[in-house]
Amino acid sequence: MNTPRFLPLLLSTVALFGACKSTPIGYAPKPEDPLDGYKGTLQEAGANTEVDWGPKQEYLLSGYTTLRDQHDKLQKEFKSMQDENANLKQRLQGEGDSLTRERALRAQAEAEVASLQGKRRDLEARVLSLGIEKAKLEQAALLSKIADLQRALEPAPAQPGDTPAAPIGGRQ
Repeated sequence: MNTPRFLPLLLSTVALFGACKSTPIGYAPKPEDPLDGYKGTLQEAGANTEVDWGPKQEYLLSGYTTLRDQHDKLQKEFKSMQDENANLKQRLQGEGDSLTRERALRAQAEAEVASLQGKRRDLEARVLSLGIEKAKLEQAALLSKIADLQRALEPAPAQPGDTPAAPIGGRQ
């Protein structure tokens, strides 16, 4: 059956393992070997020793903490910028509202100015027409006085019984 065929293979493997010389597992450290976390027979204390983390893990840990601190700092800066942005948007909205009110008031004031200027023109035209009327009336009054004076100055027609009196003193 199957056992006789695998038997030579099994025996050769056992013979090979038996021929190997094993090295001793426990060996004394050399003076130039790095510390293995022990000073003498006591382990070094501390949570972040090179033995605990290893050099690459130490770099990763410090890089992680640095990045986390930077992330927290950037988050705070982002929050403050968001608050400042909201504040500026609020101020801009307020300024826009005041600008709209100012424009409305300016339009209203310009309409009032235009209305007052129209009234002023009407009043000036009325004053001028009244001044012309007054001048015409004064002219008519002066013309009537002139006519009265001219009539008063015209010699009256001579009547037959009226002769001028002779001057005293004999001369004519």
